[in-house]
Amino acid sequence: MKTPKYSLNCPSCSTQYPAEHNVFRCKTCNAPTVVAINMSDAPALGISPPFSMWRYSSLLPVEESKWIVSQGEGQTPLVESPTLARELTVTKLLLKNETLNPTGSFKDRQVSVGISKAREAAAHTIAVVSSGNVAAAAASYSAVAGMKCNIFAPSNAPEEKLVQARMYGATFYRVNTLSSSRIFELVADACTRNNWYLLSTAGLYNPYQVEGAKTIAYELFEQSDALPDWIVAPVGGGGLIGALWRGFAELRLLGKLETIPRIVGVQSSACTPLVKAIQKALTPAEVIAQPVSVGNTIAGAIADDILFDAYTALPAIRQTSGLAVSVSDEEMLEAEKLLARTTGIFAEPASASTIAAVKKLRASDIISESESICCIITGSGFKDMHSAKKLVQPPILIEPLEDAFMKLD
Repeated sequence: MKTPKYSLNCPSCSTQYPAEHNVFRCKTCNAPTVVAINMSDAPALGISPPFSMWRYSSLLPVEESKWIVSQGEGQTPLVESPTLARELTVTKLLLKNETLNPTGSFKDRQVSVGISKAREAAAHTIAVVSSGNVAAAAASYSAVAGMKCNIFAPSNAPEEKLVQARMYGATFYRVNTLSSSRIFELVADACTRNNWYLLSTAGLYNPYQVEGAKTIAYELFEQSDALPDWIVAPVGGGGLIGALWRGFAELRLLGKLETIPRIVGVQSSACTPLVKAIQKALTPAEVIAQPVSVGNTIAGAIADDILFDAYTALPAIRQTSGLAVSVSDEEMLEAEKLLARTTGIFAEPASASTIAAVKKLRASDIISESESICCIITGSGFKDMHSAKKLVQPPILIEPLEDAFMKLD
């Protein structure tokens, strides 16, 4: 009898459920389940083509390759920037450039897994709650798969991202609230009534999609001579840092590494469920039960009122002796411009929050000059041109005359 590729395990009480039962909430303690790959049958990394994250398909929860929906996501560059390192007064700074994914953000990794699982489940319509990046990715990948895509966005979602999603043919609904948790409640009920597939990158609602982000950890391991001391990533619902931690934990189980880098989760100062949870030593259940208020911020991508992936995000910080930090809109905009000027990478404000966080942590000497750092640059600045326009001067108008050109420096 073939050994199951994975099971669904409870991170709170360790109860295990067969994958085919699709138990997304533990029947014992109601915690959201997580995917547990059968590591005894998992091969080493550096496996085989294709040149995408699906070269790690043995570590992802899709049973057969025929279900995979891919646009070449993953295998993004790991860039070292001595110039930005000098600006931030650190010795070594690495940037994992996720802006080069097909729709411009790391969410393509998660959505590729999600759409593949939706195909596996014979779904025809998917529903997505998103302020932008997941919406764009889901709309694009569902178009490739020939599925209908319904997008539900909070009222502060940037228009540029939602135009991108609509270009792929998705149906878009703007919901008049800033509470992503409330929208999730309503959409989850609608999915049950209408037989839609809830494609959420929040592990609280579906454990499969978030698995795609683990591949960032695998790539960092393969692209680095030595893993950095710190990894800094933006946090909305917490799925990215939870996935990074779990990806590194799997590498340790495979005997590939001994020590996991310390993980820093960065939030907008207008929405800080992770920071609050770490400061107050809250449990995952307490965090999920206590939505925070959401203030006005340009970083809608990381403005979730609930830490949806608390059961993996909190251990990612606590078990790596990591940190949770918040930065202001002004700090993100300053960092966005600095990142572009020194590295040529154009990132949205939520992604530039990682650079702002490094600057803040260096100023307080929490991160030392000699330590190496990797920032996950999660999304392209082209997704929020409205914010970027604030950072640049308008073009200088000159006459089409030789004298006008002779006067230029």
